[in-house]
Amino acid sequence: MGIIYAEQVEYMSVDQMQKTHEDEIKIINEIDKLAIGYERGTIEKEELENKLDEYIEHVKAHFANEERLMQKYDFPSYEMHKLAHDMFLMDLQYATRQWKEFGDINKIINFVAKTPEWIVMHVRSVDAPTADYLARKMEDNHSED
Repeated sequence: MGIIYAEQVEYMSVDQMQKTHEDEIKIINEIDKLAIGYERGTIEKEELENKLDEYIEHVKAHFANEERLMQKYDFPSYEMHKLAHDMFLMDLQYATRQWKEFGDINKIINFVAKTPEWIVMHVRSVDAPTADYLARKMEDNHSED
C-alpha cells in the first residue's frame, strides 16, 4: 500500500510531465516503506540513503525540465512556480541532511507524510494550469512548422 497514488493527482496535458509525476509517486512510496523499515530495524541505512539521493536527483531533474519548458514558452507565472519548486527542494534537502548528519529519521518520516498533500495541491493548482498553457503553446508552435 502506498501513501499516494497516481489516480489522486490530476492528469497532465503534457505527457512528459505526467510520466515524471508517476515516477515521482513511485519513488516517494518506496521512501515511505524504507523509512518505516529503517525505523523498525529491518532496512539498512544505506538502502534508504540511496533512495533519498535518487529522489533528490529525480526532483531536481523534474523541476529543471518544467522550468526549462516554462522559460522556453514564456510562461507568465514562472517565478511563482519556480519558488514553489525551490521551497520543496529546500525542505527535502533539509530533512535528508538532518537524518544523515544527526540520525533524525523522524525528519524523513514527517517530510514523506506531508509530501502527498503537497504533490496533489501543487499539481492541481500550479502544474495542471502550467501544463495546459505549455500544451497550447507547443501545439501552436507545431502548427506553425
